[in-house]
Amino acid sequence: MRIALVFPSRESEKAISGYSVNLFNAFKKNKVDVTAETYTAGSPLSFLKILFKLKKYDVIHIQHEYSLLGWYGIPFFFVFLFLGVLKKGKLVITMHTVPSRKQKFRGNFIKNFFRKLLYFFQNQLIKGVSDYIIVHANFFVPILVNEYNFPREKITVLPQGIIEDIKIIPKDKAKKNLGISGKVYLIIGNLVPDHGADIIIKQADKIGGTILVVANPKAVNDRKQKRLTNYINYCIDYVKKNDLKEYVRFDIKPINDENPEWWTYFSAADLVLQPYLGGIGSGIFTHAIATKKPIIASNIKFFREISKDFDCLKIANKEEDYAKIIKEAIKPKNYKKMIKECKRYLKENSWVAVAEKYKKLYDSLK
Repeated sequence: MRIALVFPSRESEKAISGYSVNLFNAFKKNKVDVTAETYTAGSPLSFLKILFKLKKYDVIHIQHEYSLLGWYGIPFFFVFLFLGVLKKGKLVITMHTVPSRKQKFRGNFIKNFFRKLLYFFQNQLIKGVSDYIIVHANFFVPILVNEYNFPREKITVLPQGIIEDIKIIPKDKAKKNLGISGKVYLIIGNLVPDHGADIIIKQADKIGGTILVVANPKAVNDRKQKRLTNYINYCIDYVKKNDLKEYVRFDIKPINDENPEWWTYFSAADLVLQPYLGGIGSGIFTHAIATKKPIIASNIKFFREISKDFDCLKIANKEEDYAKIIKEAIKPKNYKKMIKECKRYLKENSWVAVAEKYKKLYDSLK
C-alpha cells in the first residue's frame, strides 16, 4: 500500500508541519511505508507541483487547516475538486480545526458572513470527497455531525501525539543556564492576543516567581506581523509602566522547537501557563507533556476535555483565578501528582502509540 502524507514544509510553517514531521517519524519507527509530500504554506503553486503526483497513491492523507494555502482558503476548493475527480485511492483528511457555525468571529458583519460561508462550503466539499476524517478532540465530532451533516461513521478522533525522546536537562541546571532562580512559570510560543499572555502579566506580582515569556518576534504562522508586533510591545510596555520587571522576563528572539534552547526553557519551567482565550488544540501542551511539565490552562473546550481524564493540568475558571490556581498547583503534594499524570498522558499518547492507531485506520481502507 502506497501512502502519501501531505503537509506544509517546516521552512514555511511551524505548527501543522511540526505535527506532521513527528507523525511521519513515528510511522518510520512503526515500519509503516509512508512518503512525505510537502509544499510551501501560502503558495497554491507549490501545491500544484505535487498535486498530480498524488494520483499514484493508494491512500492520500492531507493535513487541513483553512488558511494553509493562503488566499482565504479558496485554493483548497480546487485541490479537493481535483482529488475528488482524479484520485484512484482513498482520501483521508485531518481537520486541525472545525469552526462551529455558531462561533462569533472578530471583524465586521460582511467579513464574518463570507468567512462562515467559505467554511460551510469547504466543509461540504471535504465531506463529499473524503473517505475518512480525523480530528484531534471529541468536541469536534458533534460540530461536524450536527452542524455540517457529516456521517458519524466517517469520523475518528485521534489525539496529537507526544514526543517521547526529548533531551531535557535538570531543572536547576536549566535555570542556571538561563540566569533565573526561584519558581519559573513559562509562557512560550506564538505571542498573539488570543493566547492571553497579558492576563498572566497583569497578575504577575500576585503570582510571584518569574513569569518567563518566550516568543518569536516574526512567527511564521501569524501572517499579520503588525498585530503580533503590537501585542508584544503592549505586553513589554505594560511591565515597564507598572514596575513588574521583578516578576516578568521577556526573551523575544527567533526560536522554535527545532532549536535546542527551546527545550531548555521547558526544562527550566516549574509550570507551563496557557491562558488561551480560544483555540482548538495546542502544540505547546504536547511539548509540556513531553518534558513532563504540569500546565495551568484556561477554561476552553480543548483543556476541559483533557482534564476529564488526566490531572496533568489545572484549569482557571476565571481570569482572576490564575494566581490562586498556580499557588495550589505548586504545592509539593499536588505538583507530584500532576507530574505523575504528565507521565501517564505521555505513555498513552506517545507518537508511536498514535501512529499505530493510524496504521490500523489505513489498513481498514484496503
